Amino acid sequence: MANETNKVKGVFDSLKIESEIFEELNKKQPNWWKLFCKDEELYIEIRKDNYINIYYNGGNVAKIVFKKGKFKATIHQKYLGDIKPRGKTQKGKDKFEYDELDLSTIDENKLTLIKTNIRKEYSDQYSDTEKPAEKWLQCKLILKNQNYIDSEFAYNRDEEIPNLRIDLVELENGILSFVELKRIDDGRLLHDEKRNEKDPDIIAQMKSYEKFIFKYEKEIIGYYKKLIELKNDLGLFKQSINFELNKTPKLLIVNTYKVKNTRRENRIEKIKKLLIDNYINYNIVEK
Repeated sequence: MANETNKVKGVFDSLKIESEIFEELNKKQPNWWKLFCKDEELYIEIRKDNYINIYYNGGNVAKIVFKKGKFKATIHQKYLGDIKPRGKTQKGKDKFEYDELDLSTIDENKLTLIKTNIRKEYSDQYSDTEKPAEKWLQCKLILKNQNYIDSEFAYNRDEEIPNLRIDLVELENGILSFVELKRIDDGRLLHDEKRNEKDPDIIAQMKSYEKFIFKYEKEIIGYYKKLIELKNDLGLFKQSINFELNKTPKLLIVNTYKVKNTRRENRIEKIKKLLIDNYINYNIVEK
């Protein structure tokens, strides 16, 4: 059993296979855990600091930790149906908080209610439009493709590569790749050349990912071997821990355009040229 006190958080070595939360989940197999695991609309992610996130359509159904011999969970107040603001933020916006979620009360009915509240909160972003939320697209990709073994990988311990967050991690044919997700209409893919001569944000973003991969190759491989082993042990999937790391990050662009016209086709061609000229490994897929 790992000693999880006074440790450095947010680093690769923070993840411990022998952490209590994983040992206790395997040993006790609580009913709420079985419910989460069997629900095909949810996906489950293990995080570096030995906690678990349960997601529905990109909304966090529960953040689960293990403290003082007990599983504890938190959830956004709105997902429990509490839409009343709890004061104001420093910027004057309505303030909402995270509440404790009693895992012992989780059954199919309560889970359905939580899902309904998440859909209500993001109804405009989950609708079948040309501009669905990126996290909604992310969810659909994860549920459809078992090769996506992780999502929202974050690393904030390097001042040269600050606030790094990568949308998807793919393991396919023995190759582990970091994948950035964008909608085709995302302004970061292409600047107005007449107004801004600088490279679009996506170029710097992909270059920073590449720099990160080269700098932390050994640590990334070690971390994902542990994560895969944990997900295998918990029955979340079955993947081999033997893989090679793709040192070139991928860019996945989802074409959400429903109506084609010359202006949009020209935009797509400009994006392609920009990415090719900058040696970006990209793929454009239909929604």
